[in-house]
Amino acid sequence: MTALIFDYRPRLTWGGVKHWWETVDRPLLACAFFLIALGIVLNLATSPALAARTNVEPFYYVIRQSVFAVPSVLLMLSLSMASPKVIRRFGVLLFCATIALLMMVLLFGASRNGSQRWLSLIFFSLQPSELVKPALIAASAWMFSVKDEPNAPPGSMVAAGCLGLTAFLVALQPDYSQTALICAVWGVVFFLSGASIIWAVSGGLLAIGGGAIAYATSPYVAERLRLMVDLDSQSGYQMRKTVAAIREGGLWGTGPGEGVEKLGLPDAHSDFIIAVAAEEYGLLLTLLVIAVYAFIVARGLLMASSLKSVFARLTVSGVSALIGFQAFIHIGVSARLLPPTGMTLPLVSYGGSSLMAMGITFGFLLGLTRMDMERAP
Repeated sequence: MTALIFDYRPRLTWGGVKHWWETVDRPLLACAFFLIALGIVLNLATSPALAARTNVEPFYYVIRQSVFAVPSVLLMLSLSMASPKVIRRFGVLLFCATIALLMMVLLFGASRNGSQRWLSLIFFSLQPSELVKPALIAASAWMFSVKDEPNAPPGSMVAAGCLGLTAFLVALQPDYSQTALICAVWGVVFFLSGASIIWAVSGGLLAIGGGAIAYATSPYVAERLRLMVDLDSQSGYQMRKTVAAIREGGLWGTGPGEGVEKLGLPDAHSDFIIAVAAEEYGLLLTLLVIAVYAFIVARGLLMASSLKSVFARLTVSGVSALIGFQAFIHIGVSARLLPPTGMTLPLVSYGGSSLMAMGITFGFLLGLTRMDMERAP
């Protein structure tokens, strides 16, 4: 039975599509399309001001966001139709490819604002650190799932090595927020794979120690932490505009396209897009967005608990945690609950790499939670 399910892959026929539609989790699918549509609407609001600063056509950025949404949706739907075996192979191959790309970034990557995170391609810039996140989850989940099988590789050690290599390459860019996110999500997968509470506590203490070292040795990290409490410094302009945008929106918002504070907010289309939502659509839409992400995470974790396959259970738990942690960081920064850092809002923020990575992430989530997957009794 397990082999039959793991080899199943719907064909692009009416019967295959019908079977997929009957088995895919439609509430999660609806949430994904809602977030993609919301991202296009919010980028429609931020595009003219950003385009004026960069001397391009007024709707240049929203058009590009719409174009990026196409491969993201195709990836999501394709993976949602795939068998767990195909998803596992895709995740492992993607992980190997993104590790190679991360190495290339350090050698040939484009530098922006003191960080070297992008590979300049013909039509857009690729950020491998976005794509490596779902890939690492799938690769590590596979390693943890085979660790107890006869003649299997030492799964936990290989998975830990994958994490160490990934975190090392991303930290060198430097991108400390992505490094922390990657380690946190991997820690969830590791803990759910059966790790003892001692390992969990040790990981938490190691994270605290790493944060303290980063604060003591990195002026950038120290400045980010100080901006949480001191908005009057010269480098606090971005956070001042973010707070002003949220305050201006109030309960109902200023109305579509009527936001003023967004015009002077750097990275309003990406790292601070939730502030644009709060200014133009108010607290109610912001709470709705938070509720959507909370629903995705809760539903993902609940469905993961019923899956019989260890690989599927760990992967679904990992991608659910990734979506939740990343959304929490993005919203927490704008709400001054966390230090300012560059983190996109899943499926909403501008960026081709981020959109495609989240398309893969949601594809894993939808593909491994279909109703034809084997469930625990």
